[in-house]
Amino acid sequence: MRWLWVAAGVLLALPATAREAQDYKASEKSIVSCIEAAEASLSQTGTDITRQCIGIETRNCMSSTEDTYQAHKRMFCASAEAEVWFKLMQDAFAALIARYTKHDAEESQRQTGVEYEPVVPALKQAHEAWEQGKDCEFARIQPGMGTDRIDAPARCGRDQVAARALTYRRWLRGQPY
Repeated sequence: MRWLWVAAGVLLALPATAREAQDYKASEKSIVSCIEAAEASLSQTGTDITRQCIGIETRNCMSSTEDTYQAHKRMFCASAEAEVWFKLMQDAFAALIARYTKHDAEESQRQTGVEYEPVVPALKQAHEAWEQGKDCEFARIQPGMGTDRIDAPARCGRDQVAARALTYRRWLRGQPY
């Protein structure tokens, strides 16, 4: 009979301490801190480890939340992190547009004898082409009927937007593609 009270106590306590994966909010601060540390390491060592920051909040979510189905949990956690990466990408893109709008205005005024090719239209075209990418469609189909079909597109989307955010940050630091 004692085991019944223990089991009831565990079941009643679980919802009060567990956080649902679908409600998880990824920490922008955590991701930015990781990126900044990796960028500092790059300037010291010459080795780019910024991609190791991708998935940091997904792993945190996976270890600190509950969900009945693991595939749903992986999907919710990856999607929460992807939202932060999307914001970081948009912020970096806006900073690039601002920088190169000024640059284009200055360069178009210079008389060099060579026609200046503006950067902003090319940057916008590259961004639009990236947005049209269908890379994650394969990630959705590849697992077949397995449960990975639920979360693979979310993980793929997170990875794609994170990689683009890191590329834009590299460009802001004046590094080539």
